[in-house]
Amino acid sequence: MNKVMDRIDPEASKIMHIAVVGGGRRCLSLLQVLKSQALRKVKARIVGVADINPGAMGLVYAQEAGIFTTQDFHELLKMDGLEMIINLTGSQDLGRELHEAAPAHIAIFPEPASRLFQEIVQEVLSASRRMDAQADEISRAQSFAKAMSQVTIAGVLVLDPSYRIVWINEAGLKATGLSREEAIGRYCFQVSHQQISPCSAPDTPCPMKETLDKRLSAHCIHEHKLPSGQTTYCDVSTFPLFNRAGKVVEVVEVIRDITTDLNEKLEKRTQHMKENLARLVQEDKLVALGKMVASVAHEINNPIASIINFSKFIKESLKEAAPTPEQLSTFDRYLDLTLREAQRCGKIVNSLLSFSRQQPVDLKAVDLCEIMEQIITLTNHRMELSNIELYRKYEQQPLEVWGDFTQLQQSFINLIFNAMEAMPGGGRLEIRLRLVEDGGRAQIDVSDTGVGISPENMPYIFEPFFTTKDQGHGVGLGLSMVYGIIREHRGEVTVKSQEGKGTTFTVMLPTSAGRFPEG
Repeated sequence: MNKVMDRIDPEASKIMHIAVVGGGRRCLSLLQVLKSQALRKVKARIVGVADINPGAMGLVYAQEAGIFTTQDFHELLKMDGLEMIINLTGSQDLGRELHEAAPAHIAIFPEPASRLFQEIVQEVLSASRRMDAQADEISRAQSFAKAMSQVTIAGVLVLDPSYRIVWINEAGLKATGLSREEAIGRYCFQVSHQQISPCSAPDTPCPMKETLDKRLSAHCIHEHKLPSGQTTYCDVSTFPLFNRAGKVVEVVEVIRDITTDLNEKLEKRTQHMKENLARLVQEDKLVALGKMVASVAHEINNPIASIINFSKFIKESLKEAAPTPEQLSTFDRYLDLTLREAQRCGKIVNSLLSFSRQQPVDLKAVDLCEIMEQIITLTNHRMELSNIELYRKYEQQPLEVWGDFTQLQQSFINLIFNAMEAMPGGGRLEIRLRLVEDGGRAQIDVSDTGVGISPENMPYIFEPFFTTKDQGHGVGLGLSMVYGIIREHRGEVTVKSQEGKGTTFTVMLPTSAGRFPEG
């Protein structure tokens, strides 16, 4: 590759370097046009040709002419000084692949129709033959650029050194909403940005200024305002046009609307982030589930042991002899106990399944008291092991709100686990449910006598991924998830804490007395 570029003489820095993808008949015609005596002074040169068919006539012609050839167009993108790629394959898929793979400084010249391109090439050849041999080189380069620009969907402008538009193609006129008469003579920054001076902001540098200063092509991404007020994002590239003395007398500006491309990439990125966030939320939920499973295993073990012992006793008694009336009475009492213990195990398991299963949001009237009792069933054993005294007060039963049972259960489990983890040496956990005075909202208070929250951490506790826990004890989404769920239920969550004395989380939710607010 470097050897190929080394063969470009020093004067080549003044020539627009072009590569061609598609080495068939149209490539051959283009190579012959550029090589012809009539167009030798046009400041454009084909420095590379790519085609998957090694026997393509244009590719073979290029090889014989000493032009770099390849069967993989990606090799063209590595060429130093390459400024434009002309796609002659007629493949829209390849055209999109070129746009995605090409660096920002390389302009992609699409091929919308082979017949149209062939006509333009012939028109350029015919026009060049009519030109006087003594004409200025820049006029020929400009004619070539203008002819090529008409087949592209990108806006193409020719600007003089004072930033005035001296020529604009149909795509450019369509984008600006101006007629040719209205556009010619106006400043480019007036048309694209509705400004009275060239772009000068650090985040939106002017490629035209860079081209005039450095006599090289330039590129940037700009925000353009349409006459309708709509904002579009454009890929702007500028290319210098020189006269015989080597002075930049005009600049070709190519403007490509990339709003749709950016939106698609943004949507894909957003979807990817949503999927990652959902995975992390589930991971945090599984951490909480794992804690409960460990606690529930002990909670279930006792009733199961009772069931086994009662069953063994009854079975052994029946083996010895027919039961007496007194034994039957004892058996009946044991069977009642067995049934109650089995029902208690079933209730615990159902609560676990309700917490762990994935299901769509189901908004309906739900009882906060029932939610809390299920959570206490799952966490009671852990509280006992952690030496935590539970105090609960339900001022009204049932206390119904409009919401999703599983999501609200998840929120309160997080608050209760946070409270228990804030009391590693034991303490007092208080849960209060009440109807506020206006009757339209329910208030839930979860208080602990734990370590409290430091003032420097207080502003960040509801932020995603913020956590003071050790690694492996959650990913910092618990409280942010609580905040999000409560907000989705048109409620609010607040916190009061004093370091070393404890914390109280207060949740306010609309009751089911009125219909759940829409929107």
